[in-house]
Amino acid sequence: MNWIGIVREAGWLHRARAVAYGRILAAGMGLALSYHWLSLYLGHHPGVAAVDPGKPGPTDFAAFWVAGRFALAGHVGSAWDLAALGPAEHRVAALDAGAVLAFFYPPTFLLLCLPFAALPYVAGFATFVAAQSAALLLLLKRILPAGWGWLPVLSFPGLLLNAATGQNGFISSACLAVPVLLLERAPWLAGAALGGLAFKPHLALCVPVALLAARRWQAFFAAGLSAAAFAALAWVVLGSVSYRAFFASLPAVRDTLEHQATDWGKLQSAFTAARLCGAPLGTAYAVQTVLAVCVVAVLAMVCWRRPGAGAEGAALASAAMLCTPHLLDYDLAVTGVPLAWLARQAAATGWRPWEKIIAGLAFVWPLVARAMTQQLHVTLGPVVLLGLFWVVCRRGSKKFFFFHKERQKIFTNLGRQAGQTVYFGAFFQKRTLPFLKLPE
Repeated sequence: MNWIGIVREAGWLHRARAVAYGRILAAGMGLALSYHWLSLYLGHHPGVAAVDPGKPGPTDFAAFWVAGRFALAGHVGSAWDLAALGPAEHRVAALDAGAVLAFFYPPTFLLLCLPFAALPYVAGFATFVAAQSAALLLLLKRILPAGWGWLPVLSFPGLLLNAATGQNGFISSACLAVPVLLLERAPWLAGAALGGLAFKPHLALCVPVALLAARRWQAFFAAGLSAAAFAALAWVVLGSVSYRAFFASLPAVRDTLEHQATDWGKLQSAFTAARLCGAPLGTAYAVQTVLAVCVVAVLAMVCWRRPGAGAEGAALASAAMLCTPHLLDYDLAVTGVPLAWLARQAAATGWRPWEKIIAGLAFVWPLVARAMTQQLHVTLGPVVLLGLFWVVCRRGSKKFFFFHKERQKIFTNLGRQAGQTVYFGAFFQKRTLPFLKLPE
Protein backbone atom coordinates (compact mmCIF):
# COMPACT_ATOMS: atom_id res chain seq x y z
CA MET A 1 0.00 0.00 0.00
CA ASN A 2 1.39 3.47 -0.95
CA TRP A 3 1.65 6.31 1.51
CA ILE A 4 -1.61 7.89 0.36
CA GLY A 5 -3.39 4.59 0.99
CA ILE A 6 -1.86 4.34 4.45
CA VAL A 7 -3.15 7.79 5.34
CA ARG A 8 -6.50 7.32 3.62
CA GLU A 9 -7.41 4.04 5.30
CA ALA A 10 -5.47 4.56 8.58
CA GLY A 11 -5.59 0.84 9.29
CA TRP A 12 -2.86 1.31 11.86
CA LEU A 13 -5.34 3.28 14.01
CA HIS A 14 -7.24 0.19 15.14
CA ARG A 15 -9.40 -0.14 18.24
CA ALA A 16 -6.69 -1.47 20.58
CA ARG A 17 -4.30 1.34 19.66
CA ALA A 18 -7.01 4.00 19.93
CA VAL A 19 -7.94 2.72 23.40
CA ALA A 20 -4.29 2.81 24.49
CA TYR A 21 -3.87 6.36 23.20
CA GLY A 22 -7.11 7.36 24.90
CA ARG A 23 -5.99 6.01 28.24
CA ILE A 24 -2.70 7.88 27.97
CA LEU A 25 -4.52 11.10 27.09
CA ALA A 26 -7.07 10.70 29.88
CA ALA A 27 -4.37 10.00 32.47
CA GLY A 28 -2.22 12.89 31.27
CA MET A 29 -5.13 15.32 31.23
CA GLY A 30 -6.23 14.19 34.68
CA LEU A 31 -2.78 14.78 36.14
CA ALA A 32 -2.41 18.13 34.37
CA LEU A 33 -5.80 19.36 35.54
CA SER A 34 -5.20 18.16 39.11
CA TYR A 35 -1.88 20.00 39.25
CA HIS A 36 -3.38 23.11 37.65
CA TRP A 37 -6.40 23.24 39.94
CA LEU A 38 -4.25 22.66 43.03
CA SER A 39 -1.90 25.43 41.94
CA LEU A 40 -4.82 27.79 41.45
CA TYR A 41 -6.25 26.96 44.85
CA LEU A 42 -2.92 27.37 46.63
CA GLY A 43 -2.14 30.58 44.81
CA HIS A 44 1.01 29.22 43.17
CA HIS A 45 1.13 29.32 39.38
CA PRO A 46 4.60 28.90 37.83
CA GLY A 47 3.54 30.46 34.52
CA VAL A 48 2.52 33.80 35.99
CA ALA A 49 4.67 36.47 37.58
CA ALA A 50 1.94 37.31 40.04
CA VAL A 51 1.93 40.43 42.14
CA ASP A 52 0.37 38.59 45.06
CA PRO A 53 1.18 34.86 44.89
CA GLY A 54 -0.99 34.15 47.93
CA LYS A 55 -4.19 34.69 45.96
CA PRO A 56 -5.88 32.08 43.76
CA GLY A 57 -4.27 31.78 40.36
CA PRO A 58 -5.53 33.53 37.24
CA THR A 59 -8.32 32.03 35.14
CA ASP A 60 -10.60 33.40 32.45
CA PHE A 61 -13.40 32.78 34.91
CA ALA A 62 -12.09 35.73 36.94
CA ALA A 63 -13.58 38.09 34.35
CA PHE A 64 -16.93 36.27 34.50
CA TRP A 65 -16.97 36.31 38.30
CA VAL A 66 -16.01 39.98 38.62
CA ALA A 67 -18.53 41.01 35.96
CA GLY A 68 -21.21 39.07 37.81
CA ARG A 69 -20.22 40.71 41.09
CA PHE A 70 -20.58 44.15 39.49
CA ALA A 71 -24.04 43.22 38.29
CA LEU A 72 -25.09 41.88 41.69
CA ALA A 73 -23.88 45.09 43.28
CA GLY A 74 -25.93 47.19 40.87
CA HIS A 75 -22.99 48.40 38.76
CA VAL A 76 -23.95 46.53 35.59
CA GLY A 77 -22.16 48.85 33.18
CA SER A 78 -18.82 48.25 34.91
CA ALA A 79 -18.80 44.66 33.60
CA TRP A 80 -17.65 46.00 30.20
CA ASP A 81 -15.41 48.78 31.61
CA LEU A 82 -11.76 47.68 31.41
CA ALA A 83 -10.73 50.40 33.86
CA ALA A 84 -13.09 48.93 36.46
CA LEU A 85 -12.48 45.27 35.63
CA GLY A 86 -8.69 45.33 36.03
CA PRO A 87 -8.42 46.44 39.70
CA ALA A 88 -11.33 44.21 40.72
CA GLU A 89 -9.74 41.18 39.11
CA HIS A 90 -6.42 41.86 40.82
CA ARG A 91 -8.20 41.88 44.17
CA VAL A 92 -9.47 38.31 43.71
CA ALA A 93 -6.81 36.60 41.60
CA ALA A 94 -3.03 36.71 41.18
CA LEU A 95 -2.62 38.34 37.78
CA ASP A 96 0.42 39.83 36.09
CA ALA A 97 0.94 43.51 36.80
CA GLY A 98 -1.25 45.55 34.49
CA ALA A 99 -3.12 42.52 33.12
CA VAL A 100 -6.85 42.83 32.47
CA LEU A 101 -9.19 39.99 31.52
CA ALA A 102 -11.83 41.62 29.33
CA PHE A 103 -15.50 40.65 29.38
CA PHE A 104 -16.43 40.59 25.68
CA TYR A 105 -19.85 38.93 25.98
CA PRO A 106 -23.46 40.10 25.59
CA PRO A 107 -25.74 40.59 28.59
CA THR A 108 -27.20 37.13 28.02
CA PHE A 109 -23.96 35.57 29.23
CA LEU A 110 -23.69 38.00 32.14
CA LEU A 111 -27.09 36.71 33.20
CA LEU A 112 -25.66 33.17 33.30
CA CYS A 113 -22.75 34.38 35.43
CA LEU A 114 -24.91 35.76 38.24
CA PRO A 115 -25.49 32.54 40.25
CA PHE A 116 -21.78 31.66 40.14
CA ALA A 117 -20.75 35.19 41.09
CA ALA A 118 -22.93 34.87 44.19
CA LEU A 119 -20.47 32.22 45.45
CA PRO A 120 -16.89 32.81 46.63
CA TYR A 121 -14.41 32.93 43.76
CA VAL A 122 -12.94 29.41 44.09
CA ALA A 123 -16.35 27.83 44.79
CA GLY A 124 -17.85 29.71 41.86
CA PHE A 125 -15.07 28.50 39.57
CA ALA A 126 -15.49 24.88 40.66
CA THR A 127 -19.27 24.99 40.31
CA PHE A 128 -19.12 26.70 36.92
CA VAL A 129 -16.70 24.13 35.50
CA ALA A 130 -18.51 21.17 37.06
CA ALA A 131 -21.98 22.21 35.86
CA GLN A 132 -21.13 22.78 32.22
CA SER A 133 -18.71 19.82 32.10
CA ALA A 134 -21.38 17.43 33.37
CA ALA A 135 -23.89 18.67 30.79
CA LEU A 136 -21.53 18.25 27.83
CA LEU A 137 -20.08 14.93 28.99
CA LEU A 138 -23.54 13.41 29.36
CA LEU A 139 -24.63 14.66 25.93
CA LEU A 140 -21.52 13.36 24.17
CA LYS A 141 -21.91 10.03 25.92
CA ARG A 142 -25.48 9.77 24.60
CA ILE A 143 -24.33 10.52 21.04
CA LEU A 144 -21.48 7.99 21.09
CA PRO A 145 -22.17 4.34 20.14
CA ALA A 146 -23.58 2.15 22.88
CA GLY A 147 -20.89 0.22 24.70
CA TRP A 148 -18.07 2.67 24.04
CA GLY A 149 -17.92 3.71 27.67
CA TRP A 150 -16.59 6.99 29.02
CA LEU A 151 -13.03 6.80 27.70
CA PRO A 152 -13.63 8.69 24.40
CA VAL A 153 -15.28 11.52 26.33
CA LEU A 154 -12.83 11.74 29.23
CA SER A 155 -9.83 11.65 26.90
CA PHE A 156 -11.16 14.35 24.56
CA PRO A 157 -8.60 17.22 24.66
CA GLY A 158 -11.33 19.76 23.94
CA LEU A 159 -12.23 19.49 27.61
CA LEU A 160 -8.80 20.50 28.84
CA LEU A 161 -8.69 24.25 28.17
CA ASN A 162 -12.23 24.90 29.33
CA ALA A 163 -11.82 22.91 32.53
CA ALA A 164 -8.44 24.48 33.27
CA THR A 165 -9.35 28.11 32.67
CA GLY A 166 -13.05 28.15 33.49
CA GLN A 167 -14.04 29.10 29.95
CA ASN A 168 -17.52 28.60 28.49
CA GLY A 169 -16.85 26.38 25.46
CA PHE A 170 -18.78 23.54 27.12
CA ILE A 171 -21.99 25.59 27.08
CA SER A 172 -21.89 26.36 23.36
CA SER A 173 -20.92 22.75 22.65
CA ALA A 174 -23.87 21.49 24.68
CA CYS A 175 -26.24 23.84 22.81
CA LEU A 176 -25.06 22.33 19.52
CA ALA A 177 -25.12 18.75 20.84
CA VAL A 178 -28.80 18.74 21.83
CA PRO A 179 -30.15 18.87 18.23
CA VAL A 180 -28.13 15.78 17.31
CA LEU A 181 -30.22 13.87 19.83
CA LEU A 182 -33.57 15.68 19.79
CA LEU A 183 -34.09 17.48 16.49
CA GLU A 184 -36.59 14.85 15.32
CA ARG A 185 -37.98 13.54 18.61
CA ALA A 186 -38.35 16.89 20.41
CA PRO A 187 -37.80 19.72 17.88
CA TRP A 188 -38.98 22.43 20.28
CA LEU A 189 -36.35 21.44 22.84
CA ALA A 190 -33.67 21.19 20.16
CA GLY A 191 -34.56 24.65 18.88
CA ALA A 192 -34.61 26.07 22.39
CA ALA A 193 -31.09 24.72 22.94
CA LEU A 194 -29.89 26.39 19.75
CA GLY A 195 -31.49 29.61 20.94
CA GLY A 196 -29.21 29.36 23.95
CA LEU A 197 -26.36 30.37 21.63
CA ALA A 198 -27.62 33.93 22.12
CA PHE A 199 -24.87 34.15 24.74
CA LYS A 200 -22.32 33.58 21.92
CA PRO A 201 -24.15 34.69 18.77
CA HIS A 202 -21.16 34.46 16.42
CA LEU A 203 -21.44 30.66 16.68
CA ALA A 204 -25.10 30.79 15.62
CA LEU A 205 -24.59 32.45 12.23
CA CYS A 206 -25.56 29.37 10.22
CA VAL A 207 -28.30 28.06 12.55
CA PRO A 208 -31.24 29.77 10.77
CA VAL A 209 -29.99 28.63 7.35
CA ALA A 210 -29.68 25.00 8.42
CA LEU A 211 -33.10 24.87 10.08
CA LEU A 212 -34.84 26.63 7.19
CA ALA A 213 -33.15 24.46 4.57
CA ALA A 214 -34.19 21.31 6.44
CA ARG A 215 -37.74 22.64 6.90
CA ARG A 216 -37.45 22.12 10.64
CA TRP A 217 -40.12 24.72 11.31
CA GLN A 218 -40.75 23.87 14.95
CA ALA A 219 -37.06 23.99 15.79
CA PHE A 220 -36.64 27.21 13.80
CA PHE A 221 -39.37 29.06 15.67
CA ALA A 222 -38.29 27.58 18.99
CA ALA A 223 -34.72 28.81 18.41
CA GLY A 224 -35.94 32.30 17.57
CA LEU A 225 -38.34 32.45 20.50
CA SER A 226 -35.83 31.13 23.02
CA ALA A 227 -33.12 33.52 21.82
CA ALA A 228 -35.53 36.46 22.03
CA ALA A 229 -36.74 35.36 25.47
CA PHE A 230 -33.14 34.95 26.63
CA ALA A 231 -32.25 38.47 25.47
CA ALA A 232 -35.44 39.93 26.95
CA LEU A 233 -34.82 38.26 30.31
CA ALA A 234 -31.31 39.72 30.38
CA TRP A 235 -32.80 43.15 29.67
CA VAL A 236 -35.37 42.77 32.44
CA VAL A 237 -32.84 41.55 35.03
CA LEU A 238 -29.85 43.70 34.07
CA GLY A 239 -31.55 46.70 32.52
CA SER A 240 -30.97 48.57 29.28
CA VAL A 241 -27.63 49.85 30.59
CA SER A 242 -26.21 46.38 30.03
CA TYR A 243 -26.92 46.50 26.30
CA ARG A 244 -25.62 50.05 25.99
CA ALA A 245 -22.38 49.08 27.71
CA PHE A 246 -22.05 45.93 25.61
CA PHE A 247 -22.49 47.74 22.30
CA ALA A 248 -20.06 50.41 23.45
CA SER A 249 -17.44 47.69 24.02
CA LEU A 250 -17.68 46.25 20.49
CA PRO A 251 -14.95 48.50 19.00
CA ALA A 252 -12.53 47.06 21.56
CA VAL A 253 -13.57 43.55 20.54
CA ARG A 254 -12.95 44.37 16.91
CA ASP A 255 -9.58 45.93 17.67
CA THR A 256 -8.50 42.80 19.55
CA LEU A 257 -9.53 40.58 16.65
CA GLU A 258 -7.98 42.69 13.93
CA HIS A 259 -4.80 44.14 15.35
CA GLN A 260 -3.64 42.47 18.57
CA ALA A 261 -1.40 39.78 17.14
CA THR A 262 -0.51 38.51 20.62
CA ASP A 263 -3.97 36.92 20.77
CA TRP A 264 -3.88 35.38 17.30
CA GLY A 265 -2.24 32.23 18.60
CA LYS A 266 -5.51 31.40 20.36
CA LEU A 267 -7.65 31.98 17.26
CA GLN A 268 -8.35 29.18 14.79
CA SER A 269 -10.36 30.87 12.07
CA ALA A 270 -9.63 31.45 8.39
CA PHE A 271 -9.48 35.18 9.13
CA THR A 272 -6.64 34.64 11.58
CA ALA A 273 -4.88 32.22 9.25
CA ALA A 274 -4.86 34.90 6.56
CA ARG A 275 -3.61 37.57 8.98
CA LEU A 276 -0.80 35.33 10.21
CA CYS A 277 0.26 34.85 6.60
CA GLY A 278 0.60 38.63 6.25
CA ALA A 279 -2.67 39.32 4.44
CA PRO A 280 -4.13 42.83 4.73
CA LEU A 281 -7.23 43.30 6.81
CA GLY A 282 -9.57 43.48 3.82
CA THR A 283 -8.11 40.34 2.27
CA ALA A 284 -8.45 38.43 5.56
CA TYR A 285 -12.12 39.41 5.80
CA ALA A 286 -12.61 38.41 2.16
CA VAL A 287 -11.08 34.98 2.81
CA GLN A 288 -13.32 34.48 5.84
CA THR A 289 -16.40 35.66 3.95
CA VAL A 290 -15.80 33.41 0.94
CA LEU A 291 -15.24 30.40 3.21
CA ALA A 292 -18.35 31.16 5.27
CA VAL A 293 -20.53 31.58 2.17
CA CYS A 294 -19.30 28.29 0.69
CA VAL A 295 -19.73 26.41 3.96
CA VAL A 296 -23.24 27.78 4.51
CA ALA A 297 -24.19 26.89 0.93
CA VAL A 298 -22.99 23.30 1.35
CA LEU A 299 -24.68 23.07 4.75
CA ALA A 300 -27.96 24.27 3.26
CA MET A 301 -27.75 21.75 0.42
CA VAL A 302 -27.02 18.90 2.83
CA CYS A 303 -29.83 19.90 5.20
CA TRP A 304 -32.25 20.30 2.28
CA ARG A 305 -32.10 16.53 1.81
CA ARG A 306 -32.98 16.01 5.49
CA PRO A 307 -30.54 13.15 6.14
CA GLY A 308 -31.67 12.95 9.76
CA ALA A 309 -31.25 14.79 13.04
CA GLY A 310 -27.80 13.41 13.75
CA ALA A 311 -26.33 14.29 10.35
CA GLU A 312 -27.93 17.75 10.31
CA GLY A 313 -26.80 18.53 13.85
CA ALA A 314 -23.26 17.30 13.25
CA ALA A 315 -22.98 19.28 10.00
CA LEU A 316 -24.34 22.37 11.75
CA ALA A 317 -21.80 22.08 14.58
CA SER A 318 -18.96 21.65 12.08
CA ALA A 319 -20.12 24.61 10.00
CA ALA A 320 -20.55 26.87 13.03
CA MET A 321 -16.82 26.77 13.72
CA LEU A 322 -15.91 27.67 10.13
CA CYS A 323 -18.29 30.61 9.69
CA THR A 324 -16.97 32.93 12.38
CA PRO A 325 -13.71 34.91 12.36
CA HIS A 326 -13.66 34.82 16.16
CA LEU A 327 -13.04 31.16 16.93
CA LEU A 328 -10.82 30.63 19.96
CA ASP A 329 -9.07 27.39 20.81
CA TYR A 330 -11.38 26.68 23.74
CA ASP A 331 -14.31 26.82 21.27
CA LEU A 332 -12.84 23.72 19.64
CA ALA A 333 -14.72 21.73 22.28
CA VAL A 334 -17.53 21.92 19.70
CA THR A 335 -15.62 19.39 17.57
CA GLY A 336 -16.67 16.75 20.10
CA VAL A 337 -20.23 16.89 18.72
CA PRO A 338 -19.53 15.90 15.08
CA LEU A 339 -16.79 13.52 16.21
CA ALA A 340 -19.18 11.65 18.50
CA TRP A 341 -21.78 11.37 15.73
CA LEU A 342 -19.14 10.26 13.22
CA ALA A 343 -18.00 7.54 15.64
CA ARG A 344 -21.58 6.35 16.02
CA GLN A 345 -21.99 6.07 12.25
CA ALA A 346 -18.63 4.32 11.82
CA ALA A 347 -19.49 1.80 14.52
CA ALA A 348 -22.62 0.87 12.56
CA THR A 349 -21.29 0.82 8.98
CA GLY A 350 -17.50 0.93 9.23
CA TRP A 351 -14.99 3.69 8.65
CA ARG A 352 -14.86 5.23 5.19
CA PRO A 353 -11.68 6.46 3.46
CA TRP A 354 -10.08 9.50 5.12
CA GLU A 355 -12.45 9.44 8.09
CA LYS A 356 -10.07 7.93 10.63
CA ILE A 357 -7.16 10.26 9.94
CA ILE A 358 -9.34 13.39 9.80
CA ALA A 359 -11.25 12.41 12.95
CA GLY A 360 -7.96 11.69 14.73
CA LEU A 361 -6.54 15.08 13.77
CA ALA A 362 -9.72 16.88 14.82
CA PHE A 363 -9.74 14.94 18.10
CA VAL A 364 -6.23 16.01 19.16
CA TRP A 365 -6.26 19.46 17.55
CA PRO A 366 -7.61 21.32 20.63
CA LEU A 367 -4.58 20.04 22.54
CA VAL A 368 -1.96 21.30 20.08
CA ALA A 369 -3.71 24.18 18.28
CA ARG A 370 -2.36 27.07 20.34
CA ALA A 371 1.20 25.74 20.62
CA MET A 372 1.46 24.99 16.90
CA THR A 373 0.05 28.39 15.93
CA GLN A 374 2.43 30.24 18.22
CA GLN A 375 5.46 28.24 17.13
CA LEU A 376 4.79 28.05 13.39
CA HIS A 377 3.12 31.48 13.09
CA VAL A 378 0.41 29.89 10.99
CA THR A 379 -2.78 28.15 11.98
CA LEU A 380 -3.93 24.92 10.40
CA GLY A 381 -7.21 25.02 12.30
CA PRO A 382 -9.36 25.89 9.26
CA VAL A 383 -7.82 22.99 7.31
CA VAL A 384 -8.60 20.50 10.08
CA LEU A 385 -12.12 21.87 10.54
CA LEU A 386 -12.77 21.81 6.80
CA GLY A 387 -11.73 18.17 6.70
CA LEU A 388 -14.12 17.39 9.55
CA PHE A 389 -16.93 19.28 7.82
CA TRP A 390 -16.28 17.34 4.62
CA VAL A 391 -16.41 13.85 6.14
CA VAL A 392 -19.52 14.74 8.15
CA CYS A 393 -21.33 16.10 5.09
CA ARG A 394 -20.22 13.12 3.03
CA ARG A 395 -21.79 10.81 5.61
CA GLY A 396 -24.98 12.83 5.64
CA SER A 397 -25.37 13.21 1.88
CA LYS A 398 -24.70 9.98 0.02
CA LYS A 399 -25.59 11.02 -3.54
CA PHE A 400 -25.23 14.74 -3.68
CA PHE A 401 -22.85 17.19 -5.32
CA PHE A 402 -19.17 16.42 -4.71
CA PHE A 403 -20.02 13.83 -2.04
CA HIS A 404 -21.15 11.39 -4.71
CA LYS A 405 -18.65 8.60 -5.25
CA GLU A 406 -18.23 9.13 -9.01
CA ARG A 407 -17.76 12.87 -8.62
CA GLN A 408 -15.20 12.25 -5.89
CA LYS A 409 -13.22 10.15 -8.38
CA ILE A 410 -13.34 12.98 -10.92
CA PHE A 411 -12.15 15.54 -8.39
CA THR A 412 -9.44 13.19 -7.15
CA ASN A 413 -8.11 12.65 -10.67
CA LEU A 414 -8.24 16.37 -11.42
CA GLY A 415 -6.40 17.12 -8.20
CA ARG A 416 -3.76 14.50 -8.97
CA GLN A 417 -3.17 15.92 -12.44
CA ALA A 418 -3.06 19.48 -11.16
CA GLY A 419 -0.60 18.49 -8.46
CA GLN A 420 1.68 16.77 -10.93
CA THR A 421 1.56 19.68 -13.38
CA VAL A 422 1.69 22.69 -11.07
CA TYR A 423 3.79 21.58 -8.12
CA PHE A 424 6.30 19.15 -9.55
CA GLY A 425 6.36 19.85 -13.29
CA ALA A 426 6.93 17.35 -16.04
CA PHE A 427 10.71 17.68 -16.00
CA PHE A 428 11.13 17.15 -12.25
CA GLN A 429 8.53 14.42 -12.22
CA LYS A 430 10.12 12.30 -14.96
CA ARG A 431 13.83 13.02 -14.61
CA THR A 432 15.05 14.92 -11.59
CA LEU A 433 12.73 13.79 -8.78
CA PRO A 434 10.95 10.61 -9.90
CA PHE A 435 10.22 9.60 -6.31
CA LEU A 436 7.84 12.57 -6.02
CA LYS A 437 5.49 11.21 -8.67
CA LEU A 438 1.99 10.90 -7.27
CA PRO A 439 0.65 7.35 -7.17
CA GLU A 440 -1.98 6.26 -9.62
